[in-house]
Amino acid sequence: MADLHEKKALVLTPSHGFAYIAFWQWAAFTVLLLLIWTNEILDLPALWYGTAPRAADISRGLLATAAVLLTGVIATGNTYLQQRRLIHSMVAICSYCHKIRVEQELWEGLESFIDKTSTISMTHGICPECYKKAVAEAFPEDAASTADEPATPAKGAGHDGKDTEGR
Repeated sequence: MADLHEKKALVLTPSHGFAYIAFWQWAAFTVLLLLIWTNEILDLPALWYGTAPRAADISRGLLATAAVLLTGVIATGNTYLQQRRLIHSMVAICSYCHKIRVEQELWEGLESFIDKTSTISMTHGICPECYKKAVAEAFPEDAASTADEPATPAKGAGHDGKDTEGR
């Protein structure tokens, strides 16, 4: 008796990923197949529009069935490949040090990973928040007066802070 209560019902939910999508795709194709054969057997245009009745054509039904099945296989296969591509394109990143997992036990720096896997050129800068932190750490006595200065030199100022526009 305990085994009956422990068994869970098989319920397909969106968390099942590909199986959930494939189920609904095939359910739609099944409805199309039922419509094709209902039309062949009952001659729906004759019933709905009062046209002259036609005899059921098995070869036409089989051809339409083959087309729907082929479309179903292609659509489901494409969905599978897209989901697989999506899953393989996901990158695991460490929440603390921001290293990227490239293999099960191998982690690599973010910049190195991007450099190896993409065509993006990287450069460095400093955001205003980090600039304030860096100034406060490097010059604690001057932190209050210099923390509000911009992270980049003013227009026309050289590295030594002298004006270079008049050259």
